[in-house]
Amino acid sequence: MRKIFTDFPICGTFELSADDAHHVVVVLRHTVGDTINVTDSTGATYECFITGMEGHSAFLTPARKVSSGLPTSGAVSIAAGLLKNDKFDWMVQKAAELGAASIIPVQMEHCVVKLDNARQQARQQRWQRLALEAAKQCGRDDISHIEAVTDFQSLIDTYGSSARFVIPYEKETAPLADVCKEVRTGDVIICIGPEGGFADAEIDYAKKHLPWCRTVSLGPRILRAETASLAALSIIMYERGFK
Repeated sequence: MRKIFTDFPICGTFELSADDAHHVVVVLRHTVGDTINVTDSTGATYECFITGMEGHSAFLTPARKVSSGLPTSGAVSIAAGLLKNDKFDWMVQKAAELGAASIIPVQMEHCVVKLDNARQQARQQRWQRLALEAAKQCGRDDISHIEAVTDFQSLIDTYGSSARFVIPYEKETAPLADVCKEVRTGDVIICIGPEGGFADAEIDYAKKHLPWCRTVSLGPRILRAETASLAALSIIMYERGFK
């Protein structure tokens, strides 16, 4: 069964969202007295009894806490250049399944896609829905947060003081393995360029302004941007025990 989330702390009887209620009542054919697990906005998961149904609505009451929340060893996030067609959608979905804490869409110099404000907001909402569905499907205790679209300089200036940056870069030869031990804990951002790669000025800005920055190689093959994102994320999450 897919995971169910609420956007509030569970502290008593509550009603499922229309989408989740439809899945529980119509698709899975649960009835009053059945139990399902629900994760709340704090990351805590509760075993809940279905205590009432009205039409396609379902009301649940928590019986016991199954888990208390999320680990505090730090978060791994993806900051990625915007991609054309549905490639960014696919990357968001798979990064959410692998455990990315957040995904930051970045308008970079070599991005083919250029979004105005209205389209940025619409895409952000779409990507957040995809992240939610991915979390439900894979059983996560949290949902990847999709940040607003930003530019590269703002990305560095906003997150540089609080996270370490790992940047797979086509002109680098030092392997990612060399830095894996350094990013087993703490907040880490994996920064991936778009189809056209990083501009030289972007790499120069990152190296100059980031307190902790490592450019790395993902090997001799030329990877698509979305493949590079997931390869780097998988390796680092493996090193961290997928936590």
